[in-house]
Amino acid sequence: METPARFERVTLLVLALVHVVVQLTHGWSHIEADVSLTAMQQVFIYVVATFMPLAAVFVALRKDVRLGAGLFAISMAAAFLFGYLAHFVIDSPDLHSNVVGEHADFFFHSALSLAIIEFAGFAFGFAIATRKPR
Repeated sequence: METPARFERVTLLVLALVHVVVQLTHGWSHIEADVSLTAMQQVFIYVVATFMPLAAVFVALRKDVRLGAGLFAISMAAAFLFGYLAHFVIDSPDLHSNVVGEHADFFFHSALSLAIIEFAGFAFGFAIATRKPR
């Protein structure tokens, strides 16, 4: 495996692992702040925001880095849009400004961290997926 492809694969893996850690942190903030999720939200989070990025990294590591990066970019874009709308736009219990109490800051900062890692994952995955073939 040539060095640029190795860097791309390792970076996708690191982004995916950091994303899982931030997801778990934000999930804990939901528990601490007593902000529940609907069944559909949970399914989206488990399938699109958790399983799909990990599967995409598997594809990038074992098969085709550009295909895996494209799948990673799609999953990160979907997760970003979901989280951005839920935490910063739509008036619901999940909107950061509706979370009150001692865990409100934890909830806000973990939601913001999640948005940042998801946007970074999208941007990096998109850049790899759309680059000219070597």
